[in-house]
Amino acid sequence: MAFMKQDDIQRLCQELNDAGYTAEITYGRVVVSPKVSREQSNITFRLMNQLFDSVRENRWVIHSNWGVHLPPFPDMRLPDLMIAPQDAEQYDDMHIFGDGALLVVEVCSKGTRSIDWDEKPLEYARAGVPLLLIVDPVTDPATVTLMHEPRKDLAVDDLREPYQRVSVADAGETLRLPAPFDIDLDTGTVFA
Repeated sequence: MAFMKQDDIQRLCQELNDAGYTAEITYGRVVVSPKVSREQSNITFRLMNQLFDSVRENRWVIHSNWGVHLPPFPDMRLPDLMIAPQDAEQYDDMHIFGDGALLVVEVCSKGTRSIDWDEKPLEYARAGVPLLLIVDPVTDPATVTLMHEPRKDLAVDDLREPYQRVSVADAGETLRLPAPFDIDLDTGTVFA
């Protein structure tokens, strides 16, 4: 069995992403998923509409095709939505360091829900992502969960909660997004 070099793995992921798939690297594995559904795309769009004034005022950038580097390996996740300053430090041409992001958003689907809840919070916290929003239209009622104050010192098998603060809003409730956003999200609009 031949092993691929890291550059070859990165190139493979880029080619898969360009072809319409979502290719992520976690614990050295390439994980490939189909692109988001129409429902996920609509949810992401409605969320972006609520965040756009803050993004424009602060000259931040919205990414839907950039990854977050997951140390200590050259792993990456491709969030459904990421907001970062224009000058966020890049790990390479495909992704930034997690602590350079301002907000990472994952929109659950039936196929990704367990990964979005069981793996990604730990990975994003270890990477230093300050705000993680998990939008879950699969559960009943649909929810939006904000995780913040990451524990960057977590080991892969650490059983502590990856984020020190967690806020949950059911569809229709308001969820406060803290600094640097300082806005109230209307979750009813997100799931409309």
